[in-house]
Amino acid sequence: MTSAGVGSVAQPGRKWVGRSAIALLSKPVVYGPILPTITFLNALVGMLLPMLMTPRVFGEYALVVTLFQYGLIFDCGAGQLADRWIPAAFARGRTEEVDRLSQRLLWVRLYIGTVLLVVAIIALTLLKAFDQLPFGFWAGVLSASAGISYMVAMGPAFIYRTLSERRNYAFAIGVLSFGLVVARPLGLFAGGLIGCFFGLVLWYLAFGFLLHWQMPPRLTTRPTPVQAASSVIQGLPFFATSFVWAFYLTANRWFASHLMNSGTFGHFAFSANIYTLLIGAIGSLSAFYYPRIVGRIAQEGCFALSKTILVDFSKLILLSGGIVAVGIFLTAPLLAFIYPQYYQSAATARTLLAAVPATGLVSWLLPISLSSGRRPWIDGLLVYPAATAILYCAMRILFQRFGDIGSAAASTVSALPLLGMLLVQLRHAHVFRTSAALTLMGLATIVTTALCALAWAMK
Repeated sequence: MTSAGVGSVAQPGRKWVGRSAIALLSKPVVYGPILPTITFLNALVGMLLPMLMTPRVFGEYALVVTLFQYGLIFDCGAGQLADRWIPAAFARGRTEEVDRLSQRLLWVRLYIGTVLLVVAIIALTLLKAFDQLPFGFWAGVLSASAGISYMVAMGPAFIYRTLSERRNYAFAIGVLSFGLVVARPLGLFAGGLIGCFFGLVLWYLAFGFLLHWQMPPRLTTRPTPVQAASSVIQGLPFFATSFVWAFYLTANRWFASHLMNSGTFGHFAFSANIYTLLIGAIGSLSAFYYPRIVGRIAQEGCFALSKTILVDFSKLILLSGGIVAVGIFLTAPLLAFIYPQYYQSAATARTLLAAVPATGLVSWLLPISLSSGRRPWIDGLLVYPAATAILYCAMRILFQRFGDIGSAAASTVSALPLLGMLLVQLRHAHVFRTSAALTLMGLATIVTTALCALAWAMK
């Protein structure tokens, strides 16, 4: 690309290290393990955090952290627009268009972050005034601020990802994700829940500035309010899908908080935390897979990759199913050894683990459907809301019959219909052939049923 293009600012390491170090860092064997390693460390820290809190306090943390999780994906679809626009333009060699689109989306993220922060503070203030906050006000403000700061900071990383600049993406997203490994536990040690999220705010502000210094939004390319609003409107259906998906993953803890007393909910929240950590870890690895697949779908046409995706995702669900089966066997002894205060969570944890392979598969199909789907509003307002409604109804019904274990089983009850609806959507988008969709659905059903039987047998 020219000096004005994205490529000229997409080299974050070049100003800090010499040529020999750049050559070393450019090797896939060096940068490739970064994101999986940090994802593992992040999951490890997430698993260690409950040791620092009582079940009641952890229940509060499990709710307030959702504001962080919602904030970091609240880009109004800018990331999905990047996935749809930039790879196609880049594949056709339209470098000026790539630069223009990249700059617009960087600015849109900055605008959204500013507005969203003001709205979040106002909303939390009103909820506090009406005594409707299930957590501390400042913990909520800092959690939302940390998530929004993370969302803005990820702007350059999204551009790297859409251009398949894997080294740059790995380092950018790795630095940001490392905040959860370092700033989160240190802040918790220093100042409890408030310190935890304050540390994250500082981390994302600092590294967000650094990443934008390497890929600066130029004043000469700043979109007008009308252009920014147009991008937001175009991204809204994709954002609706991503946001409802994020809510779906955490909805079980919100629904459970209204069904259980604080002590029981603390144990359920611990199990739900394990569940979301595993889905997050599985889903994060899809960033190294789907940009290439989406680009090939755009170039090769209808159903061209149906068999390829079927084979890859069959391996994914079999591998994740095998790992989960081992996890179900080890749940009780691991909790007794590592988390004795959460030993009562063993049954709900095993039950929630059974939903991981199917839900993890959805997390890999989601970005492909967002990039290749032909009915974004229908998908965003039907598929994921319907799955959330199934989850809510199943939790209420099963809780009455089986208690907290029934509420945990509701995640499996909703996961398979969600997967089925998503496969129908991808069939309509000419990504999957009918036979491939049915094969994948059948395999997921068999694996999930086997895991449910295993979890139930060990109850």
